[in-house]
Amino acid sequence: MMGLRIALLMKLAPRKRGSLEDWVLAFCREAAERGHRVDAWLSDPMLPSFVTELKASGARLDELMKLEESGLVPMARRLGAYDIIHLNFISPRSLAALGAYAAWPARVLYTAHSDYVDPDDGVVRRSLRWTLNRSTMFRVHSLAGVSEFVRIKEGRRFGLYPYRSRTITNGVDIQRFHPRERQPGGPVELITVANLVENKGVHHLLRALGRLCTPKVRLRVVGDGPAQRSLRALAMELGIQHQTEFLGLRSDVHELLGTSDICIQPTLMEAFGLTIAEAMACGCAVVASQVGGVPELIDHGRNGLLVPPGDEVGLARALELLLSDPVLRYQLGHAARQTACELFDLSRTVKRHVHWCEEAAGYVAPPAVRATEALPVVEAPESRVQAQAGPQSL
Repeated sequence: MMGLRIALLMKLAPRKRGSLEDWVLAFCREAAERGHRVDAWLSDPMLPSFVTELKASGARLDELMKLEESGLVPMARRLGAYDIIHLNFISPRSLAALGAYAAWPARVLYTAHSDYVDPDDGVVRRSLRWTLNRSTMFRVHSLAGVSEFVRIKEGRRFGLYPYRSRTITNGVDIQRFHPRERQPGGPVELITVANLVENKGVHHLLRALGRLCTPKVRLRVVGDGPAQRSLRALAMELGIQHQTEFLGLRSDVHELLGTSDICIQPTLMEAFGLTIAEAMACGCAVVASQVGGVPELIDHGRNGLLVPPGDEVGLARALELLLSDPVLRYQLGHAARQTACELFDLSRTVKRHVHWCEEAAGYVAPPAVRATEALPVVEAPESRVQAQAGPQSL
């Protein structure tokens, strides 16, 4: 049986080397090993080394914008040549998504990565959105949420029957993200990695740090975004500018996390928490907001600490506890590494994605491939899914 033709459409500009870029490369390699061909449409700019690795995997690379600019009908014709169209970070009613839906008879798979919240803009608009949401998924074979929280939430939003949705978590390369030697006698290294926008809550972290009278602490802020200037000004205002480094966008996040003692992710909304999973793999003691899909990663008191989102006093207390207890830091970090290896290993998550493609297409792998399969079923612990997601409606 011939392998599948898979179109990977992903609104991702791989201008650095992070876990999302790792996922694309690992997915293409896994698909190729199983006899499938992947054509990837991504966004500019692209890191040259990433492009080289992607092409070495046997995948074909093109620009998503060029595909969209070709128009709906040409796009549908082009995508109609594929068995599977795998959508990632694509808005469900965007031009790219509409082109995928029109590309009959290709099977469309949709991965939900975000904690999207519908605006409260009146009864008429809500009713229209309700109708559009349910019609949007008519051509989607099935949906995967990056957390159980997202799966339930998006299932309710789009009115999906349970058999049309599943949870496939984000993955981390646990060989690249691992604990590294910390410098003895130096300051306690704190780190946060985020897109610097308001809902990532970095301003709450800075204010929490400003509450602590602990000079032997250094905070590294990794990432860029529109809030960077105001965050620098806030650090100056709080008098912690000498303890705070703004490092910008980095490709060595694995090394920075690996040499950090505590990772703080004070986000106000979160679908999964990929940086949290990366920090866990690096053996950091993690302090994170109890929001969205985060409680599926962090079991409070066992492999990290959870605080209510926006609670600067609670955040300061959690930091104070960890700063005063290096043994607790080690215990939480050790347990976090174990959790990451068991649940978020990138090699397992890409296998689940490729298996999903095969299942949707009704593809039966050749005996030689089936003999080497090891596809663990790792479900998210539902007991940690936040109650606000509620039961899934049909």
